[in-house]
Amino acid sequence: MSAYLTPTLTSAALHPLFALMRDRGLNPEELPELANDWGNNQTQFPVPVFDRILEQASNSLRLPAIGVQLGSRLDWRRFRLLAYLLSECRTGRDALSQLRRYYPLISDSHPPDVFIGQHSVKVVFYVSDGSPTNKQTRAELVAAGIHDVGSRLGDGFYKITGIGFQQPAPAYREQLDRYFTVPVRFGESCNWISFSSDYLDKSMKQAQPFLESMLEGAEVPWKSEDRERPFSRKLRHILYYWPTCLPMTKEAVADLLGTSARTLTRRLQEEGSQFSELSKHCRLVRAAAALKRTSKDVQQLANELGFSDRRGFERAFKQWTGQTPAAFRRQWRNQSSAVSGATMEASGFY
Repeated sequence: MSAYLTPTLTSAALHPLFALMRDRGLNPEELPELANDWGNNQTQFPVPVFDRILEQASNSLRLPAIGVQLGSRLDWRRFRLLAYLLSECRTGRDALSQLRRYYPLISDSHPPDVFIGQHSVKVVFYVSDGSPTNKQTRAELVAAGIHDVGSRLGDGFYKITGIGFQQPAPAYREQLDRYFTVPVRFGESCNWISFSSDYLDKSMKQAQPFLESMLEGAEVPWKSEDRERPFSRKLRHILYYWPTCLPMTKEAVADLLGTSARTLTRRLQEEGSQFSELSKHCRLVRAAAALKRTSKDVQQLANELGFSDRRGFERAFKQWTGQTPAAFRRQWRNQSSAVSGATMEASGFY
């Protein structure tokens, strides 16, 4: 769970807002809330901070239904752990169960409740307290996100049948009707969205193209490993995609998989694996990738990856690579510069 005392929301919900601002020639870094207290590298935002950023941006953007704008523009590649988990599901029913277990990784709000009827599936979702406008905006964001990902999965899995919000109807209600393609209901006892259950037990194989697009560019560096240890292989993927803002604990991973920490340990032992070794290896692999592509200092990386201190991180990294993190980064940059220089010389730039 998040270390914040107030409910939080994933920063992935803010990236579409920043993109909208840049499209209109505005600089998100100039928002007072970001300039004073928070940066774009935050992975979780307390909901009150999220609302203040949204209010500040909305004053400049002046867009109605901005929650729908954000939810429909989410970059699903920022949800690679979810994509991997869904790719492991057999049916739409399994995927719904997995989605509910995944939700606490991106928000401290109560996970959605799923009610499966004879003809439809009703998803009741919750938003944290705030002003009526902010609650409506976040509710629209969640609903639009559900609708967008459902639509991308295809008609074989998702066909919306209804939607309702707790707040009174806003002035832009017709825009919501057009986006969701069904009449939107307001003043409901809860926020909900429903879709047909006709294909609930259909194979998830048809959703693979979209799930693969969510994983695009995410090269897991052990594709050939653990072929004879399927559960260990699955754990490697989960730990590799694990959110850096959350502790990488055995209990949290077990909750995500709908099992107990004891059962998880037993299944790993049956394959000759240990959770501590898998998690340490994944953290070091992620550290190497971060040293190559970012300028984060070693202390920041140690904190983000869950090492107790900088020295412990440096010691573990050197045991794994034979180099300190700083030496590894220098060598990588020197090699990259040499390759770049050789390419430019061959192209006639020198």
